[in-house]
Amino acid sequence: MNSQFSIAVHILSLLSLEKEPVSSQYIASSVNSNPSLVRKICRFLKDGQFITSTQGVAGYSLTQSANQILLGEVFRYTTDIDSHFVKIHEDTNTHCPVGRNITPALNDIYTEVDTSIISKLNTYSIEDVINRFE
Repeated sequence: MNSQFSIAVHILSLLSLEKEPVSSQYIASSVNSNPSLVRKICRFLKDGQFITSTQGVAGYSLTQSANQILLGEVFRYTTDIDSHFVKIHEDTNTHCPVGRNITPALNDIYTEVDTSIISKLNTYSIEDVINRFE
């Protein structure tokens, strides 16, 4: 798993606290990253309809209130849905009973865990994250 999800939550939290559209440069300074990575993650967030940007107005803003943005939904838009929370090793020995069966066995288990992760994340919103700030 990469850091795109946590960066997305960072971006959404920042946008929630700002009342005006926020530029990718400003977001990047908060994330301590480069604006191109921020724009990439913002594209995922736009695809999920969490944020918007207006032609002629520099910056991004939320499309809904922070209490309506669930972390599980953000997770779905910012992570590779074709991969699990951990990677399954490949090219096992198919002549070995363990090697032949480990991938499908782990795939089933990891699919259940992935579903559980999203379900648990959906019990939290961006507002819940912000409420944990000091």
